[in-house]
Formats: sequence, C-alpha cells, structure tokens
Amino acid sequence: MEELKFEVAYMPKEVKKDLPQVCVLVDVLRATTAMITMLDKGCSEIILTDDEQKTLEEVENTVDQETLVCAEDAYGNVSEHAQFSPSLISINNMDLKDKRIVLKTTNGTLAGFTLWNSGKDHVLVGSLRNAKAVMDKAVRMADELGMGVVIVCAGRENGEIAALDDAYTAGILLDYGKEAAAALNRVPLFKDSAKISTHLLESYPDTVQAFEDSGSGETMRRIGCKEDIKLCSVENLSDLAPDLQFTANGSIVVKNMKKVVYK
Repeated sequence: MEELKFEVAYMPKEVKKDLPQVCVLVDVLRATTAMITMLDKGCSEIILTDDEQKTLEEVENTVDQETLVCAEDAYGNVSEHAQFSPSLISINNMDLKDKRIVLKTTNGTLAGFTLWNSGKDHVLVGSLRNAKAVMDKAVRMADELGMGVVIVCAGRENGEIAALDDAYTAGILLDYGKEAAAALNRVPLFKDSAKISTHLLESYPDTVQAFEDSGSGETMRRIGCKEDIKLCSVENLSDLAPDLQFTANGSIVVKNMKKVVYK
C-alpha cells in the first residue's frame, strides 16, 4: 500500500510554498468553527477580509443581497462596525439564512490570506465541528491529486506564535485522517510535526481542559465568552467540508454549496 503523508504547520508562515499539499485550515477558537456554524445556519457565503468596512462597501455596491458583518477587534470583542462577533454565542442568536457574511478575525482570516499568498490551491475549512467530514474530504483529495495533507494552525498574535488549542485540534483531526487513509488502503505516514500534535492529546484528559489551558481560552474568559470554549470543543456536529475559493481580485470566499460532503 502507498503512503499518505500528514504534517502540521503550527503557524501559517511554516507552510512549504514549493510543496503541493491539501491544506486544512484551523482556527478552532474561533474563526473556522464560526465559519462552519454560519454555513450550517444557512448563510450563502462568507467573504474573508482584513478591512470589514471597505469590503462591505464593495459588496453592497455590486450585489443585491443582504450582507452582515461578523468581526472582532484586536482584543477579541465585537468590532464597532459589525452586527455580531465570531462568538458562537452570538452566531447562534442570529438569523443567517441566505445572508452574505463579511468576516474578519484577528488570526483566522489572516491565515487564509497567508495561504493565498503562498500559492496554495486546495484549502479546506477545518474545526472540531466538522472534524470527520473535513478529514475525509482532505484525504480523498490528497489521494486523487497525489499529494499529502497539512493541517495549518492559524496561531496567535497575527499568526506569529503557535496556539495550544489549534495544535491540540490538529491531533484530533489527524486521528480522523488516519482512519480515512486506511479506508482508502493508504498507509498514513505522520511526519514529526504531526507526531507532536498526536502526543499532545495525551497531556489533557479532554478537549475542554486543553482549550481552557490555552492562551485563546484565556482570551475567551477575559472577554466574557467562556461558553465558546465548550461550544468549539464538540466534534462532528456538521457534515460540511467547504473550501476557500481565491478570486482573481484577491478576495477569499467560502461558498455554501448546500450539500454535505463525504458524510
């Protein structure tokens, strides 16, 4: 049986520019979890941005559809220009059906742009909420394309340092990737970066405690969103495995295909 390589990039800047890979982007607390949740609630598409005001003006001048802004400031609180924040508490209270969302977060959206600038063509949105679905799709894509899989952690402080919550999540995703590879008669080969995340799982009794111990968890408590820690730790609530679509004008869009992927 042929091998299928798995790696983890603990910060987006660690992604190898010259190596074709299927990327699974993870910002578990909270950007990628928020994206999957918003798609599950029926939003039509999500536009990633580093300037929510500018993007909103551009979108509203070209399309006839209600657009909402989901954005946080540098401290993790809801932006003054947004209707709601990436907190799952806020998202669960919103009617998002058929709405277009402009999304800005401190690390997750920046990670998307970093991957775009690195020339990556195959980027999936990963979280624990869609853990099995996204790894099933990533492995199938890698098998068909003759590539490996890299889980890309968004990190903290604008992607400049590693994040415990993302690294721990990568370990869980790798377990699902291993199962998916075996189902395709491929031998999963974990590189050292992947082994680090899988061993990290042994350091905590459960996901919630790992997230509680992370810097991101500390931020959630500081801004009054402690409930997000538990909400983001739940696995396999979604069967969606969307990809980031990079447009010619430099936009990054996540479309709602209104169908489950590799259930």
